[in-house]
Amino acid sequence: MKYHALLIDDEEGNRELLTRLLEQHCPGIGFIDQAASATEALDKIQLTKPDVVFLDIEMPGGSGFDFLNEAGGIDFKIIFVTAYDSYALRAIKYSALDYLLKPVDPKELIHAVEKLEEQIGQQEKIDLLSYNLSHDQDRRIALATQDEVIFARVSDIIRLQAEANYTKVFMENEPPVLLSGNLGHFEKLLKDQRFYRTHQSHLVNMKHVRKYVKTEGGYFLMDDGSQVPIARMKRDELKRLFT
Repeated sequence: MKYHALLIDDEEGNRELLTRLLEQHCPGIGFIDQAASATEALDKIQLTKPDVVFLDIEMPGGSGFDFLNEAGGIDFKIIFVTAYDSYALRAIKYSALDYLLKPVDPKELIHAVEKLEEQIGQQEKIDLLSYNLSHDQDRRIALATQDEVIFARVSDIIRLQAEANYTKVFMENEPPVLLSGNLGHFEKLLKDQRFYRTHQSHLVNMKHVRKYVKTEGGYFLMDDGSQVPIARMKRDELKRLFT
């Protein structure tokens, strides 16, 4: 499988150099797009849906961290590429796959892409298992934590909440579990199971919605007592559904 990469750096020379290194040393990267700013990158991720973003940090008009905050639900892997090592701890917050220092060492780049291929490959196996389980009569989904794989009934899942590049799953009669993988990934996995994306950070099981409160900005009151906010752009859609 060939992966789609987006390179974000305000210096064209850096983008072209990284493109050449990927073409020479990383055959698993089959498609490469470039963006010179965070604003341009936000448009491109909507259009091209990259598997991985190689992201510079210090850029005029908005840093790499600003870009990630604006991107909301992160549906791609992140590899930081920067001349500064002082941001490494902050990068952990965004669950970065790797952190490469300029000038990029080809061996380190190869290692980063190998980690990308390994992570996506493992996730594809879990997704296939989840698909098979969810189409069984009992409709289950495989939730892979760091220590175990939970085979949860889809009907027991109340809601899912984005936690940076992770997702927290709330279920009936079970403690929440934190999973690697962004919310967009699980939205695709559960697309035929009556789940609704109310907000860039929230996905709810409509079977567990107790009431829709239209005041205070609008929110769903769930069976577990939690209040899930509804994004402004979703409110008109809900009005059409409930009128």
